[in-house]
Amino acid sequence: MTALLMLAATTATASTSMAPSLRIRARALERARTLPHGFFSLTTVYLQTAPVAVVRNGVTYDMSLAVSADPGFGSSLDVSLGRIQADGLAFQAHDYSFSPQSGINFRYDKKGLETATLDTTTAISPSRISGAFTATSAKAHTCRLYDGRMGTKIVAKGTLAFDTFDVVTPTAPFFGTIHTQPLKATIVKDLGCSGGVVVVFNTANAVRAIPKIGAALAGPAAHERYVQPCFVNRALGAKVGAGRFFGFEKGYRFPEIFQYSFRTKQVPPDERASSFIEALAGRTTLPKPVKVAPGRFEAAIHAAGGGFLTGSATFTSGPPAVRTGLSCRSGGRLRPFTRLTYRGTLEPGPAPLLAAFDTLPLPLHEGTPATYVVRDYGRR
Repeated sequence: MTALLMLAATTATASTSMAPSLRIRARALERARTLPHGFFSLTTVYLQTAPVAVVRNGVTYDMSLAVSADPGFGSSLDVSLGRIQADGLAFQAHDYSFSPQSGINFRYDKKGLETATLDTTTAISPSRISGAFTATSAKAHTCRLYDGRMGTKIVAKGTLAFDTFDVVTPTAPFFGTIHTQPLKATIVKDLGCSGGVVVVFNTANAVRAIPKIGAALAGPAAHERYVQPCFVNRALGAKVGAGRFFGFEKGYRFPEIFQYSFRTKQVPPDERASSFIEALAGRTTLPKPVKVAPGRFEAAIHAAGGGFLTGSATFTSGPPAVRTGLSCRSGGRLRPFTRLTYRGTLEPGPAPLLAAFDTLPLPLHEGTPATYVVRDYGRR
C-alpha cells in the first residue's frame, strides 16, 4: 500500500480520490450502452507529462502537466504538484486547472500521434505555455468500444520542447511562478475501449468528483439495492466552508481508514486552484458513534497524517436515521445492509484537527456541520 501511495503522490492523486470519479464515469458508461450505436462518443485525447522536480523553500515537489481534448468541450489544462510524507503513508497535492471556453490550442497528428503542439495563447494569462511533442514510440491496438463497435487506441511516448513555460499560480510562497519545464510525455487517443476506463488524473478533477457524504451516502438512492457496489463501511464528512472539507472513510473490506482534506477555489475567470491531502491510518482513528447520554451519540476522531494531517475532533449528534432493507453488490452477489445516518457537528479536540497545506493550512472550526454514515452489513 505504501508503493500505491507513492505512485499516487507522484501523479498528484490517489486511490480514494480516483474512486468517486471512476464511479461517475462507470455510471455514464452504463447509460451509454442503452443508446443507439454511434450516438455516444468517449473519444478522448490527452497528454500527460512525466514528473519533474520543483523546489520551493527547500521542499521538493513532483510536477506534471496534463492537457485533454474532448469533443464538444474543447481543451483543458492542469498543472499538478505533489509530495509524499517520509513514511509513505500521506501526501499532499496542489492543482491549478484552466478551462477556458477557447484559446488553448492543442493540436496533434490524428493518424499516429507522431507530433503534437500546445499553445495557450492569452487564454490563461498571465500564464502561458507553448511547446511541441515529438514521439519516440507509438503503439496502436484494436479494441471493442462501449457501444459495441470496434475502434483503435493509440499510445505515443516522446519528448517535449517548450518555447514558453510560465505558470503563474495564485498561491505563494508555494508556488508563485513556475518555469520548470517537463521533458517527457505520453499522449493517448482512446475512442472508449471497454477494456479500461480512461481518466486524466489530476487533483482538480478528483476534488470535483468527491461526493458530498450526506448526498452520496445518506440521500435517496432509488437503485441502491440493485446497482451500487459495496463501496464503504462507514464515512464521515465535514464541510468547513465553501470548497473546504474534511473526510474520513473506511472502504468495504479494506482494513485502513482513508483520511483526507481538500480546499478548492475558483480564480476568475477560468482557473481553479485546489489542494488535497490524503493519509492512511488505523481503523481506531474512525470509531463508530456510541451512545453517551439519552439522545446523544459521540465518536472521537484522530488524524494520523504525520505532519500533513494532525490533531483530533469529536463528532456529536442525536439518534441516527435508520433505513433497512438495502442491498449492494459484492463479488457478483447482493449484500443486505442497514444504513444509519447521523447528522451533527464536528468539534476541534484539545489539539484541533488541521490540514497542514503548504499553500495555506486549513483548521477545523467549532460547530462544523458533519454527517456520519454507517453501513451495518450484519453477519455473513
